[in-house]
Amino acid sequence: MAGKRIPGTERRDLILAAARRVFSRSGFHGAKTLQIAREAGVSEALVYRHFPSKLSLYRAVLRQIFREQDENYAEVGVVEPSTAGLISSLDRYFRSIIMDPHGPGREGYRLTLASLSGDGYFASLIYRRAQRRSLGAIRAAHDAARAAGDVTGEPLTIANTNMFIEHIGTMINAIAVLDPASRPYANDGEALVREALWFCCRGLGLTDEAIRRHLGS
Repeated sequence: MAGKRIPGTERRDLILAAARRVFSRSGFHGAKTLQIAREAGVSEALVYRHFPSKLSLYRAVLRQIFREQDENYAEVGVVEPSTAGLISSLDRYFRSIIMDPHGPGREGYRLTLASLSGDGYFASLIYRRAQRRSLGAIRAAHDAARAAGDVTGEPLTIANTNMFIEHIGTMINAIAVLDPASRPYANDGEALVREALWFCCRGLGLTDEAIRRHLGS
């Protein structure tokens, strides 16, 4: 009995999903189209039927990741220029990473790390987009928090602190998918969310009183 024929769009989606996994493990240069085909359960010829080259497949994966990045900022980005807006955004950010380490954002983080160990092409794109999408809102919230007396100390470059937070999130996600016995953190779950949040809030110059007030603890 002949197997059920998979529609072309579904085969393309299978190939894209497999390519994401392979690129996230091996980077662009280390990934092989034959490996992607095997991961997708299709022939290498079929991969090339949908994508004329490995580069075109990689670019299709990047477009997918960029759409997800935009959706992520809509969910966890700063929604109001205030102390509360800044803290709640950080809370949502670390919660999305720590409470769901195998979520849809995982491969984006892993692709960033793979890119940094290679030619850096994807990482440079993702970081530039991150700055364009979030920097203005974070700066406005940080300025509002300082005006309210909730931020003290020497002013830091917001572009840098924005990236510091991004780097911390990327590494936490990479570590969170390890076997529990291999993770270097002293705790996990809500406790880790809280400590990552406090660490970044303090790095931004937020006072302990302001953090407690807006977290309700």
